[in-house]
Amino acid sequence: MDLDALLAELGLENFDLEGFVSQYLEALNGPYGLVAAGFTLILLLTLLLRRKRRKAMQRTMEDEPAFASDEREEESAVERKVRDSDPGFVDEELSEIEEEPAPVAVELPEVEEEVEEPEPEPEPEPEPEPEPEEEPKPKPKSLSEGLSKTKKGFISRLGQAIFGAKKIDDDLFEELEEILYTADIGATTSQKLFRAVTERAKSKELSDPGKVMDLLKEEILTLLEPARGGWRLDEDKPKPQVILVVGVNGVGKTTTIGKLAHKYADLGHKVVLAAGDTFRAAAVEQLGIWGKRADVEVISAQEGADPSSVVYNGVQAARSRKAGLMIADTAGRLHTKYNLMAELKKIQRVCGKALERDPDEIWLVIDANTGQNAINQARKFNEELGLTGLIVTKLDGTAKGGVILGITDELRIPIHFIGIGEALEDLRRFDPQEFVDALF
Repeated sequence: MDLDALLAELGLENFDLEGFVSQYLEALNGPYGLVAAGFTLILLLTLLLRRKRRKAMQRTMEDEPAFASDEREEESAVERKVRDSDPGFVDEELSEIEEEPAPVAVELPEVEEEVEEPEPEPEPEPEPEPEPEEEPKPKPKSLSEGLSKTKKGFISRLGQAIFGAKKIDDDLFEELEEILYTADIGATTSQKLFRAVTERAKSKELSDPGKVMDLLKEEILTLLEPARGGWRLDEDKPKPQVILVVGVNGVGKTTTIGKLAHKYADLGHKVVLAAGDTFRAAAVEQLGIWGKRADVEVISAQEGADPSSVVYNGVQAARSRKAGLMIADTAGRLHTKYNLMAELKKIQRVCGKALERDPDEIWLVIDANTGQNAINQARKFNEELGLTGLIVTKLDGTAKGGVILGITDELRIPIHFIGIGEALEDLRRFDPQEFVDALF
């Protein structure tokens, strides 16, 4: 085997043999030549032995891989013994391994992260508005409750004067006269009541003042008897029967018509309403609400339309629907305005043409709060239209309920209904006996 093959066998293919020999000869020729040359030779032989041993171990590991880990442990043990026994021992294989450089922190340029803007959340669908809660229905009042203010007014004063007197004399009669004249009954009616009571008291030679109260109650009942109302449909008359409802603004006319529709519908009659008050913006809408409550049809037109045409269409609609009753609302009219009253007369004529007869009823709605003015209204409307009935409203809010006495005494027109509250049942048929009993 030549020298190159031997070096390859030992794994020293790259070993500079000529350079080693040259260095060895120089060391040999130096001042310590023999010692240096010997030490150099020992190192070379040690390196060659270790190389040879390592090559043999590699071949064994390739042939028997299962024992590789044991041999490595054995080799490590031998190396440890050599390292411990020879302080000059250098592990060539370890020295050839370069230390791995420490990682260098490299600052990278900051890159602004593109943040995707979140898509706007879809707006939630609006929740359906809750249906408005129905207003609590007002509690119906008794007749005595509805007339309580009138009872606490002039009736109470009459009782204090009469029952406070010790005897029946001129002083009592003078006080009685004063109370009657200040009770919104009207001068004529007050005088008539006073004379009737005093004459009867004197003729019977009454001595108990309490008896005067009984006489007064009897006279009032007699006075109110012509006003007994309670109109009902006449089944023998042709249909529809028509009621024109008139009155000044603010008396509760439209509300009263709504309550009338309820009453007659509850009695089994088919009712149609005509919204003839086309001059007040809320009147048509208000009557429409009442129509829904009563489940009756409402004939209407645009605001400002001719009220006569609305009433005419109402009659035709009621006839085609075979309705038994048509109630027509009309615009509020001041009884002192000639042109406004003339408009009502026109409605009356047009309604008559549609019916081919006069309207069956013309009712005036008056507010009891107006006192003596209510009597003037009734007088004027009666002169122009020929009233067939009255409805007196808002008796629960005034002490002027005595106005009914003055109207009845002067005009002798039936009072069909009285209003004593907001409930449907508070529009009551007028009964003179019940009225007087509730007052006294």
